[in-house]
Amino acid sequence: IREFREIFDKGYQALLYSFIDKYSTCAIKLIRKFSESMKNDLEAIENAVSSPLSNGFVEGTNNKVKMVKRTMYGRCGCKLLAAKLMVKV
Repeated sequence: IREFREIFDKGYQALLYSFIDKYSTCAIKLIRKFSESMKNDLEAIENAVSSPLSNGFVEGTNNKVKMVKRTMYGRCGCKLLAAKLMVKV
């Protein structure tokens, strides 16, 4: 896990490729499958490694909206839900 985290801390894509190559033949099945599954979404992982940008803020806001929506389910109409979202978010 430390080695994988180091890839993001240093921001080197070369470390990502060496990680995938190293663990794609690992004896532990879960690690091997993880390494192999990274190949399926390699472009997104490369961007995450090399770019300081993140969608964390958007995901957090989306989570808040969903939470408010769930708590209000069946209790109000669209206008009240919209007003509640303006206050909470």
